[in-house]
Amino acid sequence: IEGIFGSDLPTTAAKGSVQLIVHPHLGDLTNRDYMRVLTGLRWGLTDQTEVMAAVEGYFDHGLKHTSEGSGIGDLRLETKHTFGEHLIPGYESSVGLNLYFPVAHPPVGMTTGHNQYTPYFVIGRRLTSHPGLTLFFETGLNLLEKTSIAGSFEKNHLHSSSIFLTPGIVYTRYPFHYTLELSYATTALVGHDNQNSFTVRPGFAWDLPPPMRFHAKGRVTVALGLNVIFGPEGTSTGGGGKLRAEFGLTRWMRRDAKDVGEPPSSSR
Repeated sequence: IEGIFGSDLPTTAAKGSVQLIVHPHLGDLTNRDYMRVLTGLRWGLTDQTEVMAAVEGYFDHGLKHTSEGSGIGDLRLETKHTFGEHLIPGYESSVGLNLYFPVAHPPVGMTTGHNQYTPYFVIGRRLTSHPGLTLFFETGLNLLEKTSIAGSFEKNHLHSSSIFLTPGIVYTRYPFHYTLELSYATTALVGHDNQNSFTVRPGFAWDLPPPMRFHAKGRVTVALGLNVIFGPEGTSTGGGGKLRAEFGLTRWMRRDAKDVGEPPSSSR
């Protein structure tokens, strides 16, 4: 969940599964003149590979006096391949590539004005001695390419390409999830300058029970997070809440046997 948990764990969607992702940025109601909504599809291409395509749109929410109009601000493409425990015995591992492209004429504060290419490698291990606890380590590159689209960087966001290292933990006691990421990034080896940042990001997520999501056949998650960044512009803090809804499209496209009067023992 963007802003709450930013790492990619070494797992992929089930083969053949198709998910619709809707992620409204509720904090925009007070922090911006417009609301951003990320909408996309995630597809389990094979048992080991998934792909995702999404666009982030924006529209005036009407609570401010200024107007930014509406449109699409960026395009996101992601792919990930998992090796399971074959590459490193005892550890699950994956490689992936995330692509981000600002498009059209979004509000200046919505994008950095740069294309971003992020190849990464991540390993993780579920501890059998502590059920629900997963340790992981992610490393990769965040390569920036300037575009003609106007944008701006948030405080302590590195302004050129960087290498990042992120160890972290995920602890699940369903329906609650607790996360902690410790991320270090530097532009020294691949960027145009020599800047460094260190981020501490604790997070909490709650999968809503069926009555609170009207018994919908999907997953709705409410999450809270905190960011503390020690970077070239000093120390910055932030945080907030998120709402994320995921629904399997195949549930809508097929008819359950009980809905057409077939006996429960019928094969499907």
